Amino acid sequence: MGPDEEPVPLQGYGEQDRQRHHDADGGVATLKLEIAVKSHESTRIAAASGRSLAAILILGVMCGMGSAAGQGVLRARSGGRPDTASTSTRPATVLLITAEELAAAWAPFAKWKTRGGKATRIVTCEQIASQYEASSIQEKIRSCVRDHIDHHGTRWVVLGGDCLPDGGGLVPGGHTTVHRKERRGIPTDIVYLSASSWDADGDGVLGEWKDDRKSISYPDGSVGLGRIPVRTKEDVAAFTEKVIAYESRYPETDFATRMIYTCTDQRAFAKVRRSWVDHVAKKWAGEVGRFFSSETPWDEDGKPGSHELNADNVVALFNAKTTGKMHLHGHGHLDQWILERSRFTGEEVARLKNDGAYPLITTVSCNTGEYDNLRDPSIVETMLRAPKAGSVAIVAPIRTGKMHLHQRSDFRRMVNEGLLDGTTQTMTRYWENGLGDGLTTGEALMKSKGAMTADARKNASYHLCICELNLLGDPTLDMRQKAPRTPKLSVPRAISTGHQTIEVKTDAPGSTVCLWKGSEIYVVATADERGRVTSKIGPSSAGDVLVTVSGASLNTATGTIRVR
Repeated sequence: MGPDEEPVPLQGYGEQDRQRHHDADGGVATLKLEIAVKSHESTRIAAASGRSLAAILILGVMCGMGSAAGQGVLRARSGGRPDTASTSTRPATVLLITAEELAAAWAPFAKWKTRGGKATRIVTCEQIASQYEASSIQEKIRSCVRDHIDHHGTRWVVLGGDCLPDGGGLVPGGHTTVHRKERRGIPTDIVYLSASSWDADGDGVLGEWKDDRKSISYPDGSVGLGRIPVRTKEDVAAFTEKVIAYESRYPETDFATRMIYTCTDQRAFAKVRRSWVDHVAKKWAGEVGRFFSSETPWDEDGKPGSHELNADNVVALFNAKTTGKMHLHGHGHLDQWILERSRFTGEEVARLKNDGAYPLITTVSCNTGEYDNLRDPSIVETMLRAPKAGSVAIVAPIRTGKMHLHQRSDFRRMVNEGLLDGTTQTMTRYWENGLGDGLTTGEALMKSKGAMTADARKNASYHLCICELNLLGDPTLDMRQKAPRTPKLSVPRAISTGHQTIEVKTDAPGSTVCLWKGSEIYVVATADERGRVTSKIGPSSAGDVLVTVSGASLNTATGTIRVR
């Protein structure tokens, strides 16, 4: 079924299905996967410790420049959570969960984020499997995530790897949500953020919409979540390079303030228009263009729709580097977006030359974000993995990108009046939260999901909507409300070892300033109204203190202070 086809009446489970899923209401169930997990010897990653001084966070032992940001060994205890009392107390602002085989490849990404003030800790699934107590790898990952949110200051969670069906792959998907519209189930990554078990009746079957509702909790935007569905070290390197470009070399033009809505389905024209006019435009002063099959900004005079929404023209749109936000509305398959008489596939991605100008994207197209398919990659994965091309963050459905409506009569209202269905509403709120309220990509989508909580409590279809839409990409990214600028940075050229006070000067009040020297110094502070940060530091050896200035609508600026 396409994204805007009229829904068919829902069919109930057969008796065998009911017995298997224990789902008496025929709604949604999340199956608990009992997957055997191998015990691995604990692997030490960089130790860390720290303390807080007023508004300045001075963290002690950090990762060295040659290793990923990290935490000491976590040793499991009987309560299911590792005993961290004897390990570092420094925050892990970003928790990056990956497979052991990709951990080293993620080190440059972790160092870049840490240098910018988002201290990043890499933990492998193998470590989690051996150090947390639970019946499945998914529950162990959830325990790890909650441990870090509750005890280590984590604000963003990155799932740094692809997954396969039934909990396989590099980073397993969350517990599988089953719905009458999705019989084969979908991995539900938001379960990893949940403080509750999704198993109120204790029967071992998680997320039964009727029986477990009391223990199902949804994200609220306080923690951002995203999956970067890479498979190889080369994928990680290519993605990291694009993220660094996005945060430090983003075009200082109107690229940030231009958005394009594409749509090939006439039945969706009304709601796509209203998404902008009634919602996003009221919170963001950007410029929108409608690249519909019936009208485009580039049509010939008197010939609406003459500029076709085809693959060649979409490639040209990317390569022009003029549009920093896109919403792609229409049909799709795993490896393609379906356009007017053409398809946008991996062949088109190979033709992209948008190095350094990576748009943020949302799409409702069926299966385009299916990161657990054996037939890898999906078109979204292709866009994320492409070196020096494509995108760094895409919100997409993992299955059919279907509408979610409260009642059948809402379908006619959607077509005729532009009523927003659940999927379009989620995408719209994502843009509102990021561009209007200044949230990062991951925070914006999680807050969008949280806003649908009341609907999900009343309607199993809306619960499915919350579960099936994912941010694929980096959840820590500023969504670029306006064209960024590169701040000026002034620091002492050289200092001596020992305890002292230094001043960092910028022209960016309110920006984040980070000072980092291996395991000796880690300071994160907010510049005052004059753009100044004064900090007490105590370098004990010669070398360089890395200084970084970053923030909303800023391209990251870096400098060094030589310690003699």
